[in-house]
Amino acid sequence: MQGEMERLENDIALLGRAIIFPQTPPLAARVRARIESRSHLREAAPRWQLALTGVAAAAVALAFVAGVLSPARDAVADLFARINIFETAEVPQDLTRDITGTELSFDKVQAAVGFPLLLPDGASPDRVLLQDFGQVRAAVLFYRHDNGAPYALFETNSQVGKGLAIGKGVTDPGQAQPVSGLGGEAYWLTGLRLVQYYDVDGTVIQASVRATDVNTLLWAHEGRVFRIEGDLSQEEAIAIANSLR
Repeated sequence: MQGEMERLENDIALLGRAIIFPQTPPLAARVRARIESRSHLREAAPRWQLALTGVAAAAVALAFVAGVLSPARDAVADLFARINIFETAEVPQDLTRDITGTELSFDKVQAAVGFPLLLPDGASPDRVLLQDFGQVRAAVLFYRHDNGAPYALFETNSQVGKGLAIGKGVTDPGQAQPVSGLGGEAYWLTGLRLVQYYDVDGTVIQASVRATDVNTLLWAHEGRVFRIEGDLSQEEAIAIANSLR
């Protein structure tokens, strides 16, 4: 229940950022005038008030339905976010768990994705892969944590167009816990789940679908999507995320 409430709060926050409110006019004079003259009570409400009321009611209704129905919540994520967390009955056993891509130099991968890659505390990766799915490209940088655990940092060019950049299919909603403090939508994921990318039309890129059971920190920031996969604690992954420069 707590997880559902946190996801609902996150959706409402996204809705709030998506709605553009008109400038609020002076209300005190209007209220006084309506009290003094009953005729003013019969006047039609200004158009902007009617429009705002309709938008606010729709937002509340959408947020309520999103908190109750999983498909509706996915629709909210589709409209306002770069990340889609959805429930799936099972994770197919024959899906690969390997992180695939073309191994290239850091400079070539950075040129291919089209934006400067961020590094943890300026550290150099052991190796770098380019995942090229046409409209969606991701750089995968492999590191080793101070505790000896290997991990992979994914940086995705989610700004290629409208729609989602990445989705996670979980068999239990408790596998995805909202995380705050990373500048946008963020989740800590555990347990076996699906990973998939979407094209600009919101269609799943089948070549990108794989399974993983590795602890994952997934977050959106400034139009891009980042992901850390590795045998790390949530605190260790968040520390890496905050160190990216």
